[in-house]
Amino acid sequence: MSGRSKSQDRRERILDVATTVFAQKGYHETTIAEIAQLAKVSEATIYEYFSSKEGVLFAIPLVATRRLNKYAVSHLKLISGTANRLRATVYLYLDLYENNPDYAAVALLILKPNFRFRETEAYRLIREGFRATTKTIKDGIASGELRSDLDPYVIRSMILGAVDHVTTNWLMRGRQGSIVDMVDPLIAGVMEGILAPASGGAAVTRTRWNDWKGTGTAKSSLE
Repeated sequence: MSGRSKSQDRRERILDVATTVFAQKGYHETTIAEIAQLAKVSEATIYEYFSSKEGVLFAIPLVATRRLNKYAVSHLKLISGTANRLRATVYLYLDLYENNPDYAAVALLILKPNFRFRETEAYRLIREGFRATTKTIKDGIASGELRSDLDPYVIRSMILGAVDHVTTNWLMRGRQGSIVDMVDPLIAGVMEGILAPASGGAAVTRTRWNDWKGTGTAKSSLE
């Protein structure tokens, strides 16, 4: 037995339908009546689960974010090295968005600019993921793998901001191609600047990300 109740299945169906309709029509153009019709439930049933249309919207990221955070914790434990963990983090986000484009549209185009969303449980879970990435960067600085003069919050913003930017462009251009193919170009642009020189700090040396990828060991070359 799956352990799922009919009520849970119905709630998830409502959210799945709402995600699709919000992504296709936009939040303001979507009505509860449309969601109810497509989910094959009554409007009254929707209000049994959610207090308003905004309540439906704010509930959409809960399941996806819980799954992402849980998977990231278990997956990243198996990966050694800060650079590898950051690369895996970028992959997990882009893979989630590519395989769930309607969710990506709701998360980045509708929810991200909504200030009230920041007061929700879903946003708290999203911030947990942000903090985990910040911790990865801090650990890399402490271990000497990343430069000691870095601001972890700035680096996190650069990495996750690039993920959002790549995904938003992909959505706006009709979801053509694969954003997962952007994992290495995206992370390379950041890692070239933040990996610590292998020589121990000579100002004239710079770690090459391509060398690091191939060997797992930082190498330095003269500028």
